Amino acid sequence: MFDLVKTMKESASKEVVAAQHGPVGCVLVYQTQECMDLVKEMFEFEGWSEPTFIKHSNISSKFYEQQQSSIVLLELTQSESMLADAQDFASHLPTHKGLIVIGQQDSIVTLRELKEMGFYYLLWPLNKFEFSDFVLNVHKDLESFSGVSEKRKAKRVAIVGSKGGIGTSFITSELSSKLSSQNIDTILVDHQYNDSNIDVLIGLKDFQSRAIDEYSVPIHELDTEGALSYLNKIRKNFRLLSLQGDLGQGDLFSYNQTLCELLNRNANFIIEDYSGSVDFQLNPHLLVENYDVVVVVFEPSVSSVRNARTLLSQLENKQVAMSKRIRVITLANHHRPENTFVINHNELEKFLEAKVDIEMAYCKRLSHLIVEGKKVHKHDRSINQTIEDLSSLINGQAAHKHHGWLNRLVAR
Repeated sequence: MFDLVKTMKESASKEVVAAQHGPVGCVLVYQTQECMDLVKEMFEFEGWSEPTFIKHSNISSKFYEQQQSSIVLLELTQSESMLADAQDFASHLPTHKGLIVIGQQDSIVTLRELKEMGFYYLLWPLNKFEFSDFVLNVHKDLESFSGVSEKRKAKRVAIVGSKGGIGTSFITSELSSKLSSQNIDTILVDHQYNDSNIDVLIGLKDFQSRAIDEYSVPIHELDTEGALSYLNKIRKNFRLLSLQGDLGQGDLFSYNQTLCELLNRNANFIIEDYSGSVDFQLNPHLLVENYDVVVVVFEPSVSSVRNARTLLSQLENKQVAMSKRIRVITLANHHRPENTFVINHNELEKFLEAKVDIEMAYCKRLSHLIVEGKKVHKHDRSINQTIEDLSSLINGQAAHKHHGWLNRLVAR
């Protein structure tokens, strides 16, 4: 027999459970007391668990390390550069977390850019009813892996050498190490499938790349859990994807690309080493299609600069043809004393026919530091500043201005 009372009790119980299963474990990073008060009132009104509150100026590295919240509310109403601040903040958060930016910029362009980054946006001021509906929808998106949060993926960065032997792998390893030390979850991908020395550059002992053979999972059957099993943990926030095998270079590369696609919601950055000595032809179309940032590394030699100039031209043409913009960064590595190169510092941009974004000065102690298994950026101030500049540019920020640059080119 139909029991109306029982049915009503079950319905009420479901509503209570639904309320309890709203956004649990949220955090508000606030700039104003007004925003904090509204969020607190809204959560109390909805019967949701009170979020954690932390003032924007009090954020430390421990905040990111201890962050367990599924939804982060980030108030940037007082920010001078909202987009840059949002991007910098998000680079420290796991990509599976939902980020709601609260700001005062009423611009379609701003909304579009934040959406492309995978961030939700709320225009301040707002009322608690609109606010609660919005937060609940974000919570539902995260549970179903849909909505704007789908776009929150690892930023893929290709470090491309214009030729072999110019320090591309070194730059890749130092950048990955630097990012991970800033509590940014980083995956380094080695595309050297034969005779790789990436283990030496990151100080690993008795390291073996993961073998891919006929017994490995077929590429079309790979899933995220399987992809994670190929990673080697170097230390906290730093993992390495390095493959080897008897398959052809093209097959290994395709396998690697599939793994990277599956891993893009399990890291903040995927930094990929395309040293000029790789055994396969690098396609500019692939770079534009799959990467957010391409760093073109070259030395001040005629052949290297010429190759870099050709690659830059190809990347520009592909971006126009594909109607897609990526960020391209140029890095000149002075890995030998300046007087050993044909092209001097002042002539680089002339021969490259493009702006040189970063120059890495010659470090006399470099080979000794690498052999000793040390992270060079921790022991050489000039290298550290170069890697910091590269990290800033990759994050969409400006590199710092440095004085006495020519003095840093001489052997120390």
